[in-house]
Amino acid sequence: MNAFTEALISKEENLKYRDKLMLFGQFVGEWDFEWHDKNANGKERIIPGEWIFSFVLEGSAVQDVFICPSRKERFKLKQPDSEYGTTIRFYNPKKDAWDVFYGCTGEATLLEAKPEGDKIVLTCLNTQDHIMKWVFSDIKKDSFHWQHMFSKDNGGTWNINGELFAKRRK
Repeated sequence: MNAFTEALISKEENLKYRDKLMLFGQFVGEWDFEWHDKNANGKERIIPGEWIFSFVLEGSAVQDVFICPSRKERFKLKQPDSEYGTTIRFYNPKKDAWDVFYGCTGEATLLEAKPEGDKIVLTCLNTQDHIMKWVFSDIKKDSFHWQHMFSKDNGGTWNINGELFAKRRK
């Protein structure tokens, strides 16, 4: 497994697209978060999670591991919709945007990401009955806000499916 890890993980970004790579490169490191949403019964819940980002593939992409509930809480705080997934993000100079793939058990999502002002907006490319986007906002060195949103009226109104508030581990 060590050879795989060494071939996958990079200590720094690829210098060719350094400025573009830092859009997601700013998140490289370990984060703890609180996930906020409503369960299937409509009851508010807050779940601790962790999000770990790294440069990968000779620094040409940013990959993460998204774990909710966190590894520390998974067996104490069981959730029927828990996630242990990964996202890989490649900057695409032909589109001046990011090609993004998120996958976990039972889900594979293709997205395109672009900065919009002080936010990063990832738009889902493979939904049928609604529009979905993920939004990073209020981005600071040691914290950020993230929302998973959907619209069933072609973007007229947006509903928040869930959101998280992340803090960088010290």
